Amino acid sequence: MNKRVMAAVLCFVMLAATACGGRKKEESSDKEQQNAAAAATVEEKAAVEKYTPAVHEEGKYYVGVIQQADHGALSLAAEGFRDHLSELLGDEVVLDEKVSDGTDEKTNEIIDHFIQDKDDLILAAGSGALRQAAAQTKDIPIVGAAVTDFIIAGGVSSNGEPGGNVTGISDLPPMVSQRDLLLQLNSDGEQIGILFCSEEVNSEFQCRLMEKYLSDADTPWKEYTFTGAADMEEKVKAACEENGVIYLPCDNVLAVNMDVVSKYAVEYGTKVFTSDGDMCKKGGLVSYGVDYYAIGTEAANMAYDILVYGGEDGEVDEEDEDRGNTAKMAIDRLSDTASAWYNPVMAEAVGWEPSGTYEELDVERPDQEKTAEDSAAETTAAKESDS
Repeated sequence: MNKRVMAAVLCFVMLAATACGGRKKEESSDKEQQNAAAAATVEEKAAVEKYTPAVHEEGKYYVGVIQQADHGALSLAAEGFRDHLSELLGDEVVLDEKVSDGTDEKTNEIIDHFIQDKDDLILAAGSGALRQAAAQTKDIPIVGAAVTDFIIAGGVSSNGEPGGNVTGISDLPPMVSQRDLLLQLNSDGEQIGILFCSEEVNSEFQCRLMEKYLSDADTPWKEYTFTGAADMEEKVKAACEENGVIYLPCDNVLAVNMDVVSKYAVEYGTKVFTSDGDMCKKGGLVSYGVDYYAIGTEAANMAYDILVYGGEDGEVDEEDEDRGNTAKMAIDRLSDTASAWYNPVMAEAVGWEPSGTYEELDVERPDQEKTAEDSAAETTAAKESDS
Protein backbone atom coordinates (compact mmCIF):
# COMPACT_ATOMS: atom_id res chain seq x y z
CA MET A 1 0.00 0.00 0.00
CA ASN A 2 1.21 3.46 -0.86
CA LYS A 3 2.74 5.23 2.16
CA ARG A 4 0.54 8.29 1.59
CA VAL A 5 -2.56 6.14 1.41
CA MET A 6 -1.47 4.25 4.53
CA ALA A 7 -0.98 7.53 6.42
CA ALA A 8 -4.40 8.77 5.35
CA VAL A 9 -6.05 5.55 6.51
CA LEU A 10 -4.32 5.72 9.89
CA CYS A 11 -5.34 9.37 10.27
CA PHE A 12 -8.96 8.49 9.50
CA VAL A 13 -8.94 5.65 12.01
CA MET A 14 -7.52 7.91 14.72
CA LEU A 15 -10.11 10.62 14.06
CA ALA A 16 -12.91 8.08 14.17
CA ALA A 17 -11.62 6.69 17.48
CA THR A 18 -11.37 10.18 18.94
CA ALA A 19 -14.89 11.07 17.83
CA CYS A 20 -16.20 7.82 19.25
CA GLY A 21 -14.45 8.48 22.55
CA GLY A 22 -15.88 12.01 22.63
CA ARG A 23 -19.37 10.65 21.99
CA LYS A 24 -18.95 8.13 24.78
CA LYS A 25 -17.83 10.87 27.18
CA GLU A 26 -20.78 13.07 26.17
CA GLU A 27 -23.16 10.15 26.55
CA SER A 28 -21.66 9.35 29.96
CA SER A 29 -21.97 12.98 31.06
CA ASP A 30 -25.58 13.16 29.83
CA LYS A 31 -26.38 9.92 31.64
CA GLU A 32 -24.87 11.25 34.89
CA GLN A 33 -26.95 14.42 34.62
CA GLN A 34 -30.10 12.38 33.95
CA ASN A 35 -29.38 10.14 36.93
CA ALA A 36 -28.77 13.18 39.17
CA ALA A 37 -32.04 14.80 38.02
CA ALA A 38 -33.94 11.55 38.58
CA ALA A 39 -32.46 11.19 42.07
CA ALA A 40 -33.41 14.79 42.91
CA THR A 41 -36.97 14.16 41.70
CA VAL A 42 -37.27 11.02 43.82
CA GLU A 43 -35.87 12.86 46.86
CA GLU A 44 -38.28 15.77 46.40
CA LYS A 45 -41.23 13.41 45.90
CA ALA A 46 -40.30 11.49 49.05
CA ALA A 47 -40.08 14.71 51.06
CA VAL A 48 -43.54 15.79 49.87
CA GLU A 49 -45.04 12.36 50.51
CA LYS A 50 -43.82 12.44 54.13
CA TYR A 51 -46.24 15.32 54.79
CA THR A 52 -49.89 14.39 55.15
CA PRO A 53 -52.28 17.31 54.54
CA ALA A 54 -54.54 18.16 57.45
CA VAL A 55 -58.18 17.03 57.45
CA HIS A 56 -60.56 19.99 57.43
CA GLU A 57 -63.90 19.89 59.17
CA GLU A 58 -66.96 21.26 57.43
CA GLY A 59 -68.06 24.69 58.65
CA LYS A 60 -64.69 25.81 60.06
CA TYR A 61 -62.12 28.33 58.85
CA TYR A 62 -58.50 27.16 58.67
CA VAL A 63 -55.76 29.78 58.95
CA GLY A 64 -52.00 29.28 58.68
CA VAL A 65 -49.92 31.73 60.73
CA ILE A 66 -46.21 32.10 59.99
CA GLN A 67 -43.66 34.24 61.81
CA GLN A 68 -40.56 34.92 59.76
CA ALA A 69 -38.37 34.69 62.89
CA ASP A 70 -38.66 34.30 66.63
CA HIS A 71 -38.47 37.79 68.09
CA GLY A 72 -40.68 40.06 70.16
CA ALA A 73 -42.29 42.31 67.55
CA LEU A 74 -43.40 39.47 65.27
CA SER A 75 -44.53 37.43 68.27
CA LEU A 76 -46.69 40.34 69.46
CA ALA A 77 -48.23 40.71 66.00
CA ALA A 78 -49.02 36.97 65.86
CA GLU A 79 -50.41 37.07 69.39
CA GLY A 80 -52.68 40.03 68.63
CA PHE A 81 -53.91 38.26 65.50
CA ARG A 82 -54.60 35.01 67.34
CA ASP A 83 -56.36 36.63 70.28
CA HIS A 84 -58.64 38.87 68.25
CA LEU A 85 -59.52 36.41 65.47
CA SER A 86 -60.40 33.85 68.16
CA GLU A 87 -62.67 36.45 69.77
CA LEU A 88 -64.36 37.16 66.44
CA LEU A 89 -64.84 33.56 65.25
CA GLY A 90 -64.54 31.44 68.39
CA ASP A 91 -64.54 27.69 67.66
CA GLU A 92 -65.18 28.32 63.98
CA VAL A 93 -61.51 29.14 63.36
CA VAL A 94 -58.58 26.71 63.56
CA LEU A 95 -55.12 28.30 63.67
CA ASP A 96 -51.97 26.50 62.57
CA GLU A 97 -49.18 28.64 64.05
CA LYS A 98 -45.57 28.18 62.91
CA VAL A 99 -42.34 30.09 63.60
CA SER A 100 -39.61 30.01 60.96
CA ASP A 101 -35.89 30.35 61.66
CA GLY A 102 -35.51 33.30 59.29
CA THR A 103 -34.21 31.20 56.38
CA ASP A 104 -35.94 31.00 53.01
CA GLU A 105 -35.79 27.20 53.10
CA LYS A 106 -37.70 26.84 56.38
CA THR A 107 -40.16 29.62 55.53
CA ASN A 108 -40.96 28.04 52.16
CA GLU A 109 -41.46 24.65 53.81
CA ILE A 110 -44.02 26.08 56.25
CA ILE A 111 -45.90 27.98 53.55
CA ASP A 112 -45.92 24.89 51.32
CA HIS A 113 -47.63 22.96 54.11
CA PHE A 114 -50.30 25.66 54.43
CA ILE A 115 -50.91 25.38 50.69
CA GLN A 116 -51.05 21.57 50.76
CA ASP A 117 -53.52 21.83 53.65
CA LYS A 118 -55.65 24.12 51.45
CA ASP A 119 -55.92 26.66 54.28
CA ASP A 120 -58.49 29.40 53.84
CA LEU A 121 -56.06 32.21 54.68
CA ILE A 122 -52.40 32.82 55.53
CA LEU A 123 -51.18 35.40 58.07
CA ALA A 124 -47.57 36.31 57.21
CA ALA A 125 -45.75 38.15 60.00
CA GLY A 126 -42.61 39.69 58.53
CA SER A 127 -41.59 40.94 55.09
CA GLY A 128 -39.74 37.77 54.08
CA ALA A 129 -42.68 35.55 55.03
CA LEU A 130 -45.05 37.75 53.04
CA ARG A 131 -42.78 37.85 50.01
CA GLN A 132 -42.47 34.07 49.87
CA ALA A 133 -46.14 33.43 50.54
CA ALA A 134 -47.10 35.82 47.71
CA ALA A 135 -44.67 34.03 45.39
CA GLN A 136 -46.06 30.58 46.20
CA THR A 137 -49.81 31.15 45.94
CA LYS A 138 -52.12 33.48 44.06
CA ASP A 139 -55.26 31.66 45.23
CA ILE A 140 -55.12 31.71 49.05
CA PRO A 141 -55.75 35.16 50.59
CA ILE A 142 -52.69 36.50 52.45
CA VAL A 143 -52.74 39.10 55.22
CA GLY A 144 -49.35 40.59 56.03
CA ALA A 145 -48.49 41.97 59.46
CA ALA A 146 -45.36 43.83 60.59
CA VAL A 147 -44.37 44.48 56.96
CA THR A 148 -42.84 47.89 56.29
CA ASP A 149 -43.60 48.32 52.58
CA PHE A 150 -45.94 45.89 50.83
CA ILE A 151 -45.06 46.94 47.30
CA ILE A 152 -41.39 46.09 47.86
CA ALA A 153 -42.25 42.88 49.73
CA GLY A 154 -44.37 41.73 46.79
CA GLY A 155 -47.87 40.74 45.76
CA VAL A 156 -49.23 44.31 45.87
CA SER A 157 -49.51 46.78 42.99
CA SER A 158 -50.47 49.78 45.16
CA ASN A 159 -51.18 50.47 48.82
CA GLY A 160 -54.62 51.94 48.06
CA GLU A 161 -55.81 49.06 45.89
CA PRO A 162 -53.51 46.01 46.21
CA GLY A 163 -55.00 44.27 43.18
CA GLY A 164 -54.33 40.64 44.12
CA ASN A 165 -54.59 38.16 46.99
CA VAL A 166 -52.42 40.20 49.41
CA THR A 167 -53.31 42.94 51.90
CA GLY A 168 -52.33 43.79 55.48
CA ILE A 169 -50.94 46.23 58.05
CA SER A 170 -47.64 48.10 57.70
CA ASP A 171 -45.32 48.65 60.67
CA LEU A 172 -43.72 51.77 59.17
CA PRO A 173 -43.56 54.32 62.02
CA PRO A 174 -44.29 58.04 61.54
CA MET A 175 -40.94 58.85 59.95
CA VAL A 176 -40.87 62.63 60.41
CA SER A 177 -41.63 62.29 64.12
CA GLN A 178 -38.98 59.59 64.34
CA ARG A 179 -36.47 61.89 62.61
CA ASP A 180 -37.21 64.71 65.07
CA LEU A 181 -36.61 62.45 68.08
CA LEU A 182 -33.43 61.14 66.48
CA LEU A 183 -32.15 64.72 66.05
CA GLN A 184 -32.94 65.44 69.71
CA LEU A 185 -30.91 62.42 70.75
CA ASN A 186 -28.08 63.62 68.51
CA SER A 187 -27.92 67.01 70.28
CA ASP A 188 -24.33 67.76 69.22
CA GLY A 189 -25.27 67.55 65.52
CA GLU A 190 -22.53 65.04 64.71
CA GLN A 191 -22.71 62.24 62.15
CA ILE A 192 -25.42 59.60 62.72
CA GLY A 193 -24.73 55.96 61.85
CA ILE A 194 -27.47 54.07 59.97
CA LEU A 195 -27.26 50.30 60.36
CA PHE A 196 -29.28 47.61 58.57
CA CYS A 197 -29.18 44.24 56.80
CA SER A 198 -28.94 44.72 53.03
CA GLU A 199 -30.92 41.50 52.49
CA GLU A 200 -33.90 43.04 54.31
CA VAL A 201 -35.44 45.12 51.50
CA ASN A 202 -37.93 46.76 53.85
CA SER A 203 -35.15 47.79 56.22
CA GLU A 204 -33.37 49.45 53.31
CA PHE A 205 -36.58 51.23 52.30
CA GLN A 206 -37.02 52.67 55.81
CA CYS A 207 -33.37 53.71 56.03
CA ARG A 208 -33.53 55.45 52.66
CA LEU A 209 -36.44 57.52 53.97
CA MET A 210 -34.51 58.42 57.13
CA GLU A 211 -31.40 59.33 55.14
CA LYS A 212 -33.49 61.72 53.03
CA TYR A 213 -35.04 63.33 56.12
CA LEU A 214 -31.63 63.72 57.78
CA SER A 215 -30.17 65.26 54.62
CA ASP A 216 -33.10 67.69 54.51
CA ALA A 217 -32.20 68.67 58.09
CA ASP A 218 -28.51 69.16 57.10
CA THR A 219 -27.44 66.35 59.43
CA PRO A 220 -24.56 64.12 58.26
CA TRP A 221 -25.05 60.35 58.25
CA LYS A 222 -23.09 57.23 57.32
CA GLU A 223 -24.52 53.92 56.21
CA TYR A 224 -23.36 50.55 57.57
CA THR A 225 -24.78 47.45 55.88
CA PHE A 226 -24.27 43.72 56.31
CA THR A 227 -25.69 40.67 54.54
CA GLY A 228 -26.50 38.49 57.55
CA ALA A 229 -25.60 37.50 61.08
CA ALA A 230 -22.16 36.27 59.96
CA ASP A 231 -20.80 39.71 59.00
CA MET A 232 -23.05 41.79 61.25
CA GLU A 233 -20.77 42.14 64.29
CA GLU A 234 -18.00 43.84 62.35
CA LYS A 235 -20.40 46.52 61.05
CA VAL A 236 -22.08 46.99 64.45
CA LYS A 237 -18.67 47.55 66.05
CA ALA A 238 -17.66 50.06 63.38
CA ALA A 239 -20.96 51.96 63.61
CA CYS A 240 -20.76 52.23 67.42
CA GLU A 241 -17.08 53.17 67.37
CA GLU A 242 -17.46 55.90 64.73
CA ASN A 243 -20.77 57.51 65.83
CA GLY A 244 -22.26 58.88 69.02
CA VAL A 245 -25.76 57.91 67.81
CA ILE A 246 -26.86 55.06 65.53
CA TYR A 247 -30.26 54.43 63.96
CA LEU A 248 -31.83 50.97 63.53
CA PRO A 249 -34.93 50.35 61.34
CA CYS A 250 -37.46 47.51 61.75
CA ASP A 251 -34.89 44.83 60.88
CA ASN A 252 -35.39 41.13 61.63
CA VAL A 253 -31.68 40.24 61.68
CA LEU A 254 -30.86 43.05 64.10
CA ALA A 255 -33.95 42.24 66.18
CA VAL A 256 -32.64 38.76 67.04
CA ASN A 257 -29.07 39.99 67.62
CA MET A 258 -29.57 43.00 69.88
CA ASP A 259 -27.12 41.55 72.40
CA VAL A 260 -24.34 42.26 69.91
CA VAL A 261 -25.56 45.83 69.44
CA SER A 262 -25.78 46.48 73.18
CA LYS A 263 -22.29 45.06 73.77
CA TYR A 264 -20.62 47.59 71.49
CA ALA A 265 -22.99 50.42 72.44
CA VAL A 266 -21.91 50.05 76.07
CA GLU A 267 -18.24 49.70 75.09
CA TYR A 268 -18.21 52.94 73.09
CA GLY A 269 -20.97 54.84 74.90
CA THR A 270 -23.12 54.92 71.76
CA LYS A 271 -26.79 55.90 71.93
CA VAL A 272 -28.91 53.42 69.94
CA PHE A 273 -32.23 54.56 68.44
CA THR A 274 -34.50 51.66 67.47
CA SER A 275 -37.81 51.47 65.58
CA ASP A 276 -39.39 48.84 67.80
CA GLY A 277 -39.90 48.63 71.56
CA ASP A 278 -38.75 45.01 71.79
CA MET A 279 -35.45 45.86 70.08
CA CYS A 280 -35.02 48.69 72.57
CA LYS A 281 -35.81 46.40 75.48
CA LYS A 282 -33.14 43.94 74.34
CA GLY A 283 -30.30 46.42 73.90
CA GLY A 284 -31.35 49.75 72.43
CA LEU A 285 -31.41 53.05 74.31
CA VAL A 286 -34.63 54.57 72.95
CA SER A 287 -37.32 53.62 70.46
CA TYR A 288 -40.20 55.18 68.61
CA GLY A 289 -42.48 52.75 66.84
CA VAL A 290 -45.97 51.39 66.44
CA ASP A 291 -47.83 48.87 68.62
CA TYR A 292 -47.25 45.39 67.17
CA TYR A 293 -50.03 43.75 69.17
CA ALA A 294 -52.42 46.34 67.67
CA ILE A 295 -51.05 45.48 64.21
CA GLY A 296 -52.01 41.85 64.82
CA THR A 297 -55.44 42.86 66.07
CA GLU A 298 -56.16 44.95 62.98
CA ALA A 299 -54.84 42.16 60.74
CA ALA A 300 -57.39 39.88 62.43
CA ASN A 301 -60.18 42.31 61.47
CA MET A 302 -59.02 42.07 57.86
CA ALA A 303 -58.87 38.28 58.06
CA TYR A 304 -62.40 38.16 59.48
CA ASP A 305 -63.78 40.18 56.56
CA ILE A 306 -61.93 37.99 54.04
CA LEU A 307 -63.09 34.73 55.59
CA VAL A 308 -66.69 35.72 56.23
CA TYR A 309 -67.43 38.05 53.31
CA GLY A 310 -64.81 37.19 50.69
CA GLY A 311 -64.71 34.25 48.28
CA GLU A 312 -67.45 32.32 46.58
CA ASP A 313 -68.94 31.00 49.83
CA GLY A 314 -68.76 34.28 51.74
CA GLU A 315 -71.76 36.13 53.11
CA VAL A 316 -73.11 38.95 50.95
CA ASP A 317 -72.54 42.47 52.29
CA GLU A 318 -75.18 44.62 50.63
CA GLU A 319 -73.69 47.88 51.96
CA ASP A 320 -70.16 47.13 50.70
CA GLU A 321 -69.89 44.53 47.96
CA ASP A 322 -66.06 44.76 48.05
CA ARG A 323 -65.87 43.83 51.72
CA GLY A 324 -63.47 40.91 52.13
CA ASN A 325 -61.96 41.35 48.65
CA THR A 326 -58.18 41.49 49.14
CA ALA A 327 -57.72 43.20 45.79
CA LYS A 328 -59.74 46.17 47.10
CA MET A 329 -58.60 46.21 50.76
CA ALA A 330 -56.11 49.05 51.22
CA ILE A 331 -52.86 48.52 53.12
CA ASP A 332 -53.25 50.20 56.51
CA ARG A 333 -50.79 51.95 58.86
CA LEU A 334 -51.32 52.38 62.60
CA SER A 335 -49.35 55.60 63.01
CA ASP A 336 -51.57 56.75 65.88
CA THR A 337 -50.34 53.81 68.01
CA ALA A 338 -46.71 54.99 67.95
CA SER A 339 -45.02 55.38 71.33
CA ALA A 340 -41.60 56.52 72.60
CA TRP A 341 -39.75 54.28 75.06
CA TYR A 342 -36.36 54.14 76.76
CA ASN A 343 -34.29 51.36 78.29
CA PRO A 344 -33.21 52.36 81.85
CA VAL A 345 -30.35 49.86 81.96
CA MET A 346 -28.83 51.18 78.72
CA ALA A 347 -29.44 54.77 79.85
CA GLU A 348 -27.27 54.16 82.90
CA ALA A 349 -24.66 52.29 80.86
CA VAL A 350 -24.12 55.11 78.35
CA GLY A 351 -24.75 57.99 80.78
CA TRP A 352 -27.94 59.36 79.21
CA GLU A 353 -30.66 61.20 81.13
CA PRO A 354 -34.17 60.49 79.74
CA SER A 355 -36.57 63.33 78.98
CA GLY A 356 -40.30 63.36 79.61
CA THR A 357 -40.84 62.34 75.98
CA TYR A 358 -40.00 58.71 76.70
CA GLU A 359 -41.78 56.15 78.84
CA GLU A 360 -39.61 53.70 80.77
CA LEU A 361 -39.55 50.08 79.61
CA ASP A 362 -39.76 47.29 82.15
CA VAL A 363 -36.31 45.78 81.57
CA GLU A 364 -34.84 42.88 83.51
CA ARG A 365 -31.42 43.87 84.78
CA PRO A 366 -28.40 41.62 84.18
CA ASP A 367 -27.72 38.98 86.85
CA GLN A 368 -24.52 40.66 87.91
CA GLU A 369 -26.35 43.84 88.89
CA LYS A 370 -27.73 42.62 92.23
CA THR A 371 -29.12 44.81 94.96
CA ALA A 372 -27.58 44.93 98.42
CA GLU A 373 -30.58 42.99 99.73
CA ASP A 374 -30.04 40.25 97.12
CA SER A 375 -26.36 39.93 98.05
CA ALA A 376 -27.15 39.82 101.79
CA ALA A 377 -29.81 37.16 101.22
CA GLU A 378 -27.41 35.01 99.20
CA THR A 379 -24.71 35.37 101.89
CA THR A 380 -27.15 34.31 104.63
CA ALA A 381 -28.33 31.35 102.55
CA ALA A 382 -24.73 30.24 101.97
CA LYS A 383 -23.91 30.40 105.71
CA GLU A 384 -27.01 28.41 106.58
CA SER A 385 -26.09 25.82 103.96
CA ASP A 386 -22.56 25.47 105.37
CA SER A 387 -23.85 25.03 108.93
